[in-house]
Amino acid sequence: MAYEEIIDLLTRNLPFLNISLADIFLAIIVIFVGYLVAILVSKYISKAMKKANLSKILVEFTSRVVRILLIIFAISIAVGFIGVDVGAAVISLSVVAGFIFGFAFQETLGNLAAGFMIAITKPFKKNDFVEVSGHSGRINNVGASITSLITLDNKRIIIPNSKVWGEPIVNYTTFSTRMIDMKIGISYNDDIGKAMKVAMGVVTKHKKVLKEPVPYIGVSDLGDSSVDLLIRPWVNTDDYWNTKWDLTKNIKEAYDKEGISIPFPQRDLWIKNPNEMNILK
Repeated sequence: MAYEEIIDLLTRNLPFLNISLADIFLAIIVIFVGYLVAILVSKYISKAMKKANLSKILVEFTSRVVRILLIIFAISIAVGFIGVDVGAAVISLSVVAGFIFGFAFQETLGNLAAGFMIAITKPFKKNDFVEVSGHSGRINNVGASITSLITLDNKRIIIPNSKVWGEPIVNYTTFSTRMIDMKIGISYNDDIGKAMKVAMGVVTKHKKVLKEPVPYIGVSDLGDSSVDLLIRPWVNTDDYWNTKWDLTKNIKEAYDKEGISIPFPQRDLWIKNPNEMNILK
């Protein structure tokens, strides 16, 4: 086939269409090149933002948005090459698209907006232990529309960003130290001062308990069957759970050794008519 025939075949409009094979090939090339450019530009922006020590969440969110916008731009140019008036198409479809996107992608757009706010405000970072939307775990990943947690028993939970941003966020690892809040009950017959002294001795002897702030021990409540002591030592955040478990065990053992009882709920049963006992039998 002669060179002129090949050119004529490529430039000749297809049946029932006002476009040629050359237009289609050019559109495909534009989309392919645009996709590569979008990836390269988003990676460059990501590296630049990382060098500027910006939040990892913000870096990821921005690079993804830039990549999506560039791909959409490349597709719009490609559509123009196959004979579609992009400007006219955008104007004619803008109203319809607005309604469609407004209803069909309401949650998606809300998640994107929430992801942007998370990236800006930075309520947490990767590996922080948080409680969000009724779930607790370590932050595994924060994307443009979802946040994933890894629970203590190694389960992955995926939460839409709108649920994360729209509800209270409790970050347990923001600060380097935490206070352990313990409540232990003793019998009304026990010596309160002695019980507080024994508990304080156990707390202060533990190597993970910080000297400052000074641990606090006081009477919290006068319960139905116990006098409740409030025990509040401070520890490094990473030592929180192990120290709390140790102190609970050590205080119980120390109370047993000193003859201090930890009561359990009890009820007295009074029978007004002794003859009812026969009826029950």
